Amino acid sequence: MVATLQTGNRSQPGFTLVEMIVTIGIIIVAAGFIAPAIAAIFQDRRIENAAAIIVSTVNEARNNAVTKKQKYSIVFLKKGVRLYRHPKGEDMGGFVGGLRPINVRDAEHITYDLPCAGCIYEEIPELLQGQVRELPADRWKLEREDYYITLLSDGTIDFGYLNDVPSYRFQSDPPSGGDMILHQKGDMRDCFIDIRPTGRVVSKVGEAI
Repeated sequence: MVATLQTGNRSQPGFTLVEMIVTIGIIIVAAGFIAPAIAAIFQDRRIENAAAIIVSTVNEARNNAVTKKQKYSIVFLKKGVRLYRHPKGEDMGGFVGGLRPINVRDAEHITYDLPCAGCIYEEIPELLQGQVRELPADRWKLEREDYYITLLSDGTIDFGYLNDVPSYRFQSDPPSGGDMILHQKGDMRDCFIDIRPTGRVVSKVGEAI
């Protein structure tokens, strides 16, 4: 008996060119609907991250002021905030770390107004007054012309020469004001920050007015 060898000529399962084109077309159309939603999520996150830097800095200052029984201040600068430790006893005080930027490096997506200082972004100082006067870094300290708030040892906030914007404006829906108002390029929403004399700091995103 002679065995016959069968060759496999059956067609293998797979995509035809037409099916691949249709599939790619569906993916492209779906991406067109999804992309704006994803972009909005990242936009929200960018402005929320900037607000989180400011809120966390205030909270850090408050915790340090309470635990160390020593005043701490947050200085507002155009590109971010700085933390300052006031002198106490033999501790000469000084700035804690460098600038805490509200933008990622080499980007300027976020700006902010400072209603508690009665100024808009363009009027916020670029540098500390000590830097403007070209003092060496070890001689930088808070000066009258700097924009800052101070956390006291009991956890409350001294606004000093600044003013606390009434909280009811922040609490309205949508919010109509705050001590700080963050803006993002290309976004119709703002992030409002309410800094309360009790030391509590809260933020929320709302429609720009």
